[in-house]
Amino acid sequence: SPETRDDEALRAEAVEVATQAGTVVVVLGLPAADESEGFDRTHLELPTNQLETLALVAAANPRLVVVLCNGSTVVLGDVLPHSRALVEAWLGGQAAGGGIADVLSGRVNPSGKLAETVPHRLEDSSSYLNFPGDSQVVRYGEGLFVGYRGYDASHLDVAFPFGFGLSYTTFVVSDLEVSTSGSVADQTLAASVGVTVANTGDVDGAEVVQVYVEDPGSSVTRPLRELKGFARVALAAGASTRVSVALDQRSFSFWSERHGRWAVEAGDFVVAVGTSSRDLPLRQTVAVDAPSLAGPLTRDSTLQEWVADPRGRQLVDREVAAGQGALDPELVVIIGNMPMSTLASFGGMSLDHDALDRISREWRDASSVPTEQEATPS
Repeated sequence: SPETRDDEALRAEAVEVATQAGTVVVVLGLPAADESEGFDRTHLELPTNQLETLALVAAANPRLVVVLCNGSTVVLGDVLPHSRALVEAWLGGQAAGGGIADVLSGRVNPSGKLAETVPHRLEDSSSYLNFPGDSQVVRYGEGLFVGYRGYDASHLDVAFPFGFGLSYTTFVVSDLEVSTSGSVADQTLAASVGVTVANTGDVDGAEVVQVYVEDPGSSVTRPLRELKGFARVALAAGASTRVSVALDQRSFSFWSERHGRWAVEAGDFVVAVGTSSRDLPLRQTVAVDAPSLAGPLTRDSTLQEWVADPRGRQLVDREVAAGQGALDPELVVIIGNMPMSTLASFGGMSLDHDALDRISREWRDASSVPTEQEATPS
C-alpha cells in the first residue's frame, strides 16, 4: 500500500542510525485506520511494520527507549522485551513533542498514573465475550467488573495495573492511620485516611497516594476493591510529609436494588493504601455499624434468608424439630436458595404451608414489620 511501500528502505535507515547513536528513541503509535472517532477498535495490537522495525533497531542498539503515542490501550508483549524504558505519551496534541522531550531529558520528572489497566491480551478484558454483540443488541455482561475491577477480581496478570506510573525517583508510603466518625443511620459516616509519604530518591518528584476500599463480607456482588480517594504530593529529594485523604459514606456504599438507594452494610471494611490497584502495602480494617438491610421475612423468602435471621432461625428450628428433627446443615446448602413457599410444597417436609403461614405471622408480629401487601393502601 502507499503507506507502507517505503518500509524496507526506512527500516534500513533506522537500523543504520541506531548503530551510531548512544541511545535510541523509537516512537510507536496507532494510525488513523486503527483508531479514530466514529468506529470501535477490533484489536489492541500495534502495527506489524512498527513492531518489526522495533525488533531490528533493538538488535542494532539495545539501549532503546520506546515512546507510545496512542489514544487508547495497546498490548505490549512485543514491545517490552526490546525497551529499557517506556513512555506512554497518549495523544498530547500540538505540544506533545515538547512535553516528551522534557520527560526524556529529565527537565520534567514524570508523575502520571494510568487511568486504565494495560492487559496482556484483548481476551482478558471482562467485556470480551459480550462486545460488540449482534442484532443491534449488546449485553453488558461484565456488570460492575469494568476495567481494573474485572482484572483484579479475576486475579489476572496484567502488563501494567490501574494507577501505575514510575518517575525518576522512588517513594515509600508508611504509617497508615484510619479514623472514622459519624454514623450510617444519619448519613454522616466518614473516614480520614492518613499516611506518611517519603521521597527516598535523589530527584525532586511527585507521587499519587491511592486509597481503595474493600468489603470482604458483602452480601451482594461487589468488586474486590474500589478506588475511593487519592492525593498528589510533591516532595523534594529526601523529604517526607503526612498526607490525608477524606472518605465519605458513599465510599463504603453499594447501590441496593432492593432498597432503590445507596446502602452500607454493617461489618468490617478494609482500607488499602498504595500506588496502584496492585501495589497496596498498607491495610487497615475498620468496623462499621449500620442498620440492618435485611428485608422482612415472608413466604417467598429463601431458607437461607430465614436461617440468617436470628428470630427466623428459631421459628424454623421449632417447626422442623416438631416433625423431622434438627435442620440438617448439608440440606440447607443444597436447598437453601429455594423460596420457603416452594419447600412447603414438598411432600414429607415438616414445614408445610400451615407451618409456614404460622411462622411468617409470628415473625411479622414480633418484628412489627408490615408486609408489602399490608403496607399498600387499598
